[in-house]
Amino acid sequence: MTDMLKSGGRFYLVALLSVLLCGALPPLAGSRAGTKDQVGIKLKGVDGKTYDVSAMRGEVVLVSFGATWCKPCAGELEALEELKREYAGRGVRFLWVSIESDEQTSNELLRDYAKSLKMTIPVLRDPEKTAFAQFSERIRLPMVVFFDREGKFVAPKQTGMTSQIEDYKKIVRARLDALLLTPKDARSVVAAPTLPSTSFGRRRLNLTVARAELKR
Repeated sequence: MTDMLKSGGRFYLVALLSVLLCGALPPLAGSRAGTKDQVGIKLKGVDGKTYDVSAMRGEVVLVSFGATWCKPCAGELEALEELKREYAGRGVRFLWVSIESDEQTSNELLRDYAKSLKMTIPVLRDPEKTAFAQFSERIRLPMVVFFDREGKFVAPKQTGMTSQIEDYKKIVRARLDALLLTPKDARSVVAAPTLPSTSFGRRRLNLTVARAELKR
């Protein structure tokens, strides 16, 4: 900490990243967040393949937007990898999208980043942030969006990361389970929880999840 404070350059870099994470940036150009426009994601991965969510109908799709400089994103990716193993064979697809520009990072660096985190989730790129801008006017990471089996975006988007990975997994699990329900089952399920901002909210979330699990 002392070394960082002594280095003016590092201090300003940390300040800039804090601004980014808080979403205190001007709206992204071309953002369509909050509109009824049909949204979709079709991006190229660092493996050279093209990933089109509209071609994944029949599966529930979770897409997480992040960046290598985003510290909370690393913890989120750990949680998503665990959930990917948990939902194996249940018709759920996981994708991770870097919103960094070509100047900020390369495919090689992204592959190294994925390797360092032992990622099996495909790594996609959105350097112009065109896909990201469909869901948010400001940058706050990580950001997760969900698509149902019909390939339709299911609001709300989810932003931020909890301090505990298990708490985050409960929130994401509730969203996924709701999307995996049949229409008959869905009639008896309340709306999925979102990230709580207070300790009281977190206690209510845990109680809601516990009740849902008892009803299964």
